[in-house]
Amino acid sequence: MPPHLDRPATAPGPTVRGGRRRDPVADRAILDSTLGLLGEGCSFGDLSMDLVAQRAGVARATIYRRWRNKEELVLAALSTLDLPVPPLDGLGLRDRLVALVDQLRHRGQGTNLHRLIGTLLGEAVRRPQLVERFEDTVVAARREAMLKALRDGVAGGELRADLNLDDAVELLTGPMAARLILRQRPVESVAFAESIVDTFLNGTRTIRAGTGSGTAPEHLPPPQEPLP
Repeated sequence: MPPHLDRPATAPGPTVRGGRRRDPVADRAILDSTLGLLGEGCSFGDLSMDLVAQRAGVARATIYRRWRNKEELVLAALSTLDLPVPPLDGLGLRDRLVALVDQLRHRGQGTNLHRLIGTLLGEAVRRPQLVERFEDTVVAARREAMLKALRDGVAGGELRADLNLDDAVELLTGPMAARLILRQRPVESVAFAESIVDTFLNGTRTIRAGTGSGTAPEHLPPPQEPLP
């Protein structure tokens, strides 16, 4: 079993809403049933607490004591499939960004999470708040790790001080998501993540210390002579 599936399937905390202790067996059954229904083609709109309760063999009230609504339940189920943030200690800016971008390949290719995210995106037009909650819960730790790497890059003088960090995250994650989810094309190696990060850094690194205002940044090639 992959290591990211070994961790507890429930949200942190030993009690359900109202103070009663949680039963991990019931938690697992509910979350697995939710994922099973979605994986078999049940849309978010058709999914119901009754369907999940019937499949999990629990009372509907058992689900509501844990999650207030269907949205919370689906997000909790998806979070059990995600990977933890990779270790980044001791890495430089480029390597940190490559590790984070490349993890999108491992979590988003040939996995249940990959297929279910596609289902989630199908709900984006009707329920934009669901996608926002997905970003605030399931991918929050990875997003914060990427923001921290970028903040450190700005603080250390490697990245431009005027860099919009939220836009930068989208620039770094968008190409991998488009390749895997929208175009359904496989990514065979870390090379694609390296290309994304290097392209990003080429446009966001600071000018080399000591260069004049008319000197090209270190990361850019010298200008070419115009064609005759």
